[in-house]
Amino acid sequence: MVGQWTKSDKAGRGMAAALALGALVALAGCISDEQAVDMGLATQCEADGTVAKLGDPAGRYVTRTDVEVCKGPRRDSYNETALEIIDCGSLSTLRAGVIRQSADQARRGADYNYSTQVEQARLRLRVGLADLAQTEAALAAAGVPVTRIAGQGAEHCTKLAAGAAQTN
Repeated sequence: MVGQWTKSDKAGRGMAAALALGALVALAGCISDEQAVDMGLATQCEADGTVAKLGDPAGRYVTRTDVEVCKGPRRDSYNETALEIIDCGSLSTLRAGVIRQSADQARRGADYNYSTQVEQARLRLRVGLADLAQTEAALAAAGVPVTRIAGQGAEHCTKLAAGAAQTN
């Protein structure tokens, strides 16, 4: 009879438990992190940010683009891109949501793609046709999720200024 030897004594039960635990550990060692993500057993997120001068006539603005990609179970999978426009004069930051694609909109909010609206506002700021307050108002009027944060972004302004000083 199958499993009869596990009923014989305490040592047999202990041996069966040890074998089961060993098999579980061996199986867990066979699955890589990437395979676990592909199977929907784990979530893997990657974020990347790019900082650059906007190129406006006064040289006042710096942009930072944040891209976050999460893969895994259906409820945790999403892609999100945001643009931060940093005013180095007043040290305030305008954060605008550019793209959000989520597998679970009830959890993360509705999907959107405001690439065109954000790019138009960025270009108007770049050529000097608008300031940060006008850019914020235009983006908010277009339905773009925007947040104004005071006193943030100085480190990006100083890093880019130091980098420019070294190249000159």
